[in-house]
Amino acid sequence: MKSAADIEQTAAEWLVRREGEGWSDADQAAFDQWVAEETAHRIAVIRLETVWRKAGRLRVSALRSSEAPPLVAEAANEPDDESVPAPRRRWLWPAAIAASLALVSVPVYQSLTGADTYATAVGGFQRFPLADGSRVDLNTDSRLNVAYSKAVRRLDLEQGEAFFKVAKNAARPFVVHAGAWRVTAVGTAFTVKLRGDDIDVVVTEGRVRIDPPATGATPARPIFASAGQVATATGTSPVVRPIDAAAMDMALSWRDGLLIFEARPLGEVAAEFNRYNQVQLVVDPSATGVIVDGSFRANNVAGFLRLLDQGFGVKSVRDGPNELILKKI
Repeated sequence: MKSAADIEQTAAEWLVRREGEGWSDADQAAFDQWVAEETAHRIAVIRLETVWRKAGRLRVSALRSSEAPPLVAEAANEPDDESVPAPRRRWLWPAAIAASLALVSVPVYQSLTGADTYATAVGGFQRFPLADGSRVDLNTDSRLNVAYSKAVRRLDLEQGEAFFKVAKNAARPFVVHAGAWRVTAVGTAFTVKLRGDDIDVVVTEGRVRIDPPATGATPARPIFASAGQVATATGTSPVVRPIDAAAMDMALSWRDGLLIFEARPLGEVAAEFNRYNQVQLVVDPSATGVIVDGSFRANNVAGFLRLLDQGFGVKSVRDGPNELILKKI
């Protein structure tokens, strides 16, 4: 089975060919067949086209700097859950494709201390390998420093959320520092989400040790979480509980560019969308009782607004250049 990185590489190669000379009906048919073979193929094409479409809009914005940008027009052009790869767009360029692929697998920069720093913008995503064979998926608006030594594999999650697939090496612990918390694994897979001074850890494989912040001369007792468990660490009192398969899928859906909700209050859903988009949603008191179920692309604000309008009678009202108020009509 091909990895996600291999699939995105293939998708990029298809798009480069499509924008070149000599693209034929037979080529288009072969491309359509490849896209239809697997959902992962379709998602990869949509993801890459979305990145380049935004890049094109940024260029247009620079040329028209005197114009105020539309609030939702950008989101309205994003593919929704039922969309298919868009028709050929001649303004896509191969150099942008190459640059986008490079950003997936290389650090943003290397610091003077030798630590690699990876970062994503709002709505961004990176998947990259580490030197020891481990892998990291970095969610929206996140920042991670990686500094390996002979004794320890240290990673500092400065903000945001990351998924770690850890290569086994009992003699060289894999330690994620998130705020004042420390999460240690030998060979496992888990996510860490930093929320201010608190963290959430979801374990999909193996077992991790979570060390709370020190509160005095006596070290705080560590806790352990195993596969199928989530640790919610608030203050200095972490709680470990089981998580079922459906809830785990929802917790990890961001890795496929999705947000999945099951009976969630509109305020919580809006807060999740706000993590991935420059357009910020504010829930008016009239709409706080709305409960949302469904699966959405994280950057598809327009599709979400259509659902609220058609299914719940909730309208969006502009309030400033980057803010929408959600009101029950």
